[in-house]
Amino acid sequence: MSLYRSIARQVLAPTMDLIRGTHTMRTLRELEASQWWPRERLDELQAERLNRLVTHAYERVPYYRRIMDERSLRPSDIRSAADLQKLPVLTRDLVRANFDDLMAEGFPSGRVRKETTGGSTGTPLLFYTTEEDQRTRGFSRAIRAAEFAGLRLGDKGMLIRIARRHPSARDRLLHRLSRRLERVVELDSRDITVNRLPDIVALLHRADMRCLTGYPSAVAYLASWISESGVTPPELEAVITGGEQLFEHQRQRIRNAFRVEPYSDYSSREVFNIAMECEAHTGLHIAAEDIVVEVVDESNAPLSTGREGRIILTNLHNYAMPFIRYENGDSGSLVAEACPCGRALPLLSHVVGRRCDIVYTSSGRRISGSNLGLNRLAQLPVQQFQLVQEDLDLLTVRVAPRPGTEPAGLEDMRLRIPPIFSRIVGDDMRVVVQFCDHIEPTAAGKHLFVISKVDPDSWVKRAGA
Repeated sequence: MSLYRSIARQVLAPTMDLIRGTHTMRTLRELEASQWWPRERLDELQAERLNRLVTHAYERVPYYRRIMDERSLRPSDIRSAADLQKLPVLTRDLVRANFDDLMAEGFPSGRVRKETTGGSTGTPLLFYTTEEDQRTRGFSRAIRAAEFAGLRLGDKGMLIRIARRHPSARDRLLHRLSRRLERVVELDSRDITVNRLPDIVALLHRADMRCLTGYPSAVAYLASWISESGVTPPELEAVITGGEQLFEHQRQRIRNAFRVEPYSDYSSREVFNIAMECEAHTGLHIAAEDIVVEVVDESNAPLSTGREGRIILTNLHNYAMPFIRYENGDSGSLVAEACPCGRALPLLSHVVGRRCDIVYTSSGRRISGSNLGLNRLAQLPVQQFQLVQEDLDLLTVRVAPRPGTEPAGLEDMRLRIPPIFSRIVGDDMRVVVQFCDHIEPTAAGKHLFVISKVDPDSWVKRAGA
């Protein structure tokens, strides 16, 4: 362990815990041990924490008390994750409609944190959480996730994400202190432009820079520029992507530029760190000590491993505003096989994308973004792209060409791109190409590769699915 790593872990991080009134480092030590427990012991811990949360929700949260009374349920009826099917799914619309009733009665106001999330659509959701949930449990899970990639506290790195607002001067100061402790250079994803790329790469060439973390679209964009410009790539030990789905064409670009296999991290503002790839890259390990992850079909029935469906989350540590069986709009599938790394934490597949990132066809097919063959566009002079399904019979491929692309090159793409996707979506959908100078990110600072304007409910009726 390097000297700074030792100081960061043994002195600086515990000092931050004292300042914040948290127990992040103690919790981290617990998580570092529990990741190697047998699956049965992990399930027992999860069930214990789930029952404690459900009991609290029934006794203190009007929404859950009403729901459980309507279904003649008592906390003792929810003994394990499998019993969660007895409760309804909590959607964002339900959170907004029952906001006051989702707040725990008598919860100390001094322990409550107000948070918002825009999600990939940019539509904000207000919710409440606690210091314990976010800064003790959440921070410790995030540190352990970075350890999966071989990183430790104090390793120098760069973080590319949308700049977050901090509600108070104290929070802003603590954030700056935390970043200084971690030795992390933080950049706003909205500022990743062609003109800034040389300076960003220069930062990555700094001595001891070990890691690049950011949205897949931003990291792949940077990787493409490095490969195409011919500059010497920085020698990084790890590249971690999160906040968006990591597509295979992005993985390839990152591999080519940085000569490492990228790690995929799955997190959300509502739950914080959820799952992370380990060194085996066989899927994303779910932090089952703190979170229950279900994968269900459109009828909320559980799906078997390997089948893609809606992701449903239960945060086991937010006692201020419990989110039990919360649907955040993502989709994915569970992995049956054990990971060769030896961790018994359950696995999500690499498919973790927005449910709106699905193309619907009139023949009744649902095609996720990962199955649309997006990697084929990487072979063309394309700087950015986005697929927008306008209706069941129309798919628009928006393309921002690489600078300097000649008119002949544009015409070649106009002719070559439609057949690429027609072979996948079928001949009953027209595919058109639309050129643009730049594709703007969402209000959340993310880049959506696939946007479907087809309402899933109406699609079922129209397509006869």
